Amino acid sequence: MGHKLAIDFGTTNSVAARWNAETSTAEIIPLRGYSISDADGHPPLVPSLVYAWDAGLARISIGQAVRDQGLDMQSSHRLFRNFKRGILTATTAEPRSIDGLPVTEKEVGGAFMKALLAALPYAESEIDQLVLTAPVVSFESYVSWLGTVVEHFAPEKVHIVDESTAAALGYLVKEPGALVLVFDFGGGTLDLSLVQLPEGRENTGGLLQRLLKRGGGKHTAKVIAKSGRIIGGSDIDQWLLAEVLRRTGVTIQALGLNYVALLTACESAKISLSTVEAADIAFTAEDRPYQVTVTRAELEDLLGANGFSAAIRRIVDKGMHVARQRGIFKEDITYVLLVGGTSLMPIVQHTLRGYFSDMAVRADKPFTAVAEGALQVAAGYGLDDYLAHGYGIRHLVGEQQQYDEIIPMGARYPSPKPLEVVLGAAHDGQDAIEFVIGEIDGGSVAMLEVIYEDGEAVFVAQGGDDQPKIVALNEDRVAATLARLMPPGTLGDDRLKVSFRVDDRRQLRLSVHDLKTNAQLLDDVTLATLR
Repeated sequence: MGHKLAIDFGTTNSVAARWNAETSTAEIIPLRGYSISDADGHPPLVPSLVYAWDAGLARISIGQAVRDQGLDMQSSHRLFRNFKRGILTATTAEPRSIDGLPVTEKEVGGAFMKALLAALPYAESEIDQLVLTAPVVSFESYVSWLGTVVEHFAPEKVHIVDESTAAALGYLVKEPGALVLVFDFGGGTLDLSLVQLPEGRENTGGLLQRLLKRGGGKHTAKVIAKSGRIIGGSDIDQWLLAEVLRRTGVTIQALGLNYVALLTACESAKISLSTVEAADIAFTAEDRPYQVTVTRAELEDLLGANGFSAAIRRIVDKGMHVARQRGIFKEDITYVLLVGGTSLMPIVQHTLRGYFSDMAVRADKPFTAVAEGALQVAAGYGLDDYLAHGYGIRHLVGEQQQYDEIIPMGARYPSPKPLEVVLGAAHDGQDAIEFVIGEIDGGSVAMLEVIYEDGEAVFVAQGGDDQPKIVALNEDRVAATLARLMPPGTLGDDRLKVSFRVDDRRQLRLSVHDLKTNAQLLDDVTLATLR
């Protein structure tokens, strides 16, 4: 029997894990040269860092090797950090110039992930299942990118699950049927999932002891609500850097290539301020040394000025609104489980304890719960999930493009039965009908500003209320699902019977029957993979 593996690609740190079938436990895999040493009892995380020695990314340093060589403190454009955010968002940034050639965030992320896969101590032929994770807030484009990273794997071997939902399975909660709220706050995203654990959970530290079929049984975890927002620790680093420059009067131009080293120093200070009351930030600009002392109280004031706590409350409110529609209230929640480094900040835990006053807030598996929970899915354990976004089909109203929703947010999958609609030609003589699907979300994926610091693209979350966003999923491959009308259509006549369904792999599938000719134009073809 082959291995079941999971990779949790994070904005700040990434984790690889394997399922031990003999003990029914998840094991974190140390990747030699890439993982942080676990000598101090910390899990062997891989820092999500890439240093590009050449524009073609044929030679790169990744993970802890970047820090060990001091490459994260060098004055250079060759260091890439937080590149997951550039892949995740629909906001477009200019490629970075390396050796005079353009290098994109997706290219860097792909090189990073492929290096992780190559470092696994198993041959590809020995891997039966590979589970990858994605933020709740991500769109189909991110999932498609993940697919390109593992395109050499057989499709049936690869699964993608929500990060925060996986974390609910990875935490050691023993109570059968317990309602747990996973608060996953990492370097780039804030995700929330409310999950009811299986009724048949054994008293074994939270791990199921038998293989399960997907959905419906007493051994199946059920997702009640989920929500997400692009905001995370990388934003705090940027806000802190801007504050340091404000205090010292140093401009971005004067900072120049020392920007990389200062950002690293700000990140270190942010982490320290979770356990100490004050931290020093030292840097150099134009050959002059500077040092700024920041207290925890000052950092929390800075976060308040940038709408940090308000963003936390909004995302919790959104998730609990969905839960209340399903008859679940915050008093019903057994545990609030914290995941991600940003969740360990005192201000975050204070905000959550103020919201869930009587809840047991736990933070004992902040860095590994996602990968460990994803492995339970790989092992076949049940997860009754739903779609985090709504989906609509595009049509023209006059000269304006509009989307009519065909699959609402919150729909369970696979579809219990296909959705059928009848379509007609938009004008006389129309000889083809295209099917463009839009992904509809009320979250704030678009609320990122791209700023350029000494030529480097930086994605910074913006405050304010969430705005709906629609992203066309398959515009670039619409020809593959074009329905040809022979003879051409007539305005006002019903011409096509169209059937949509979502399968158990979240693939939206399409069948099209021509009512005039009785021909099957398209038969169960895939339009897109849904989030």
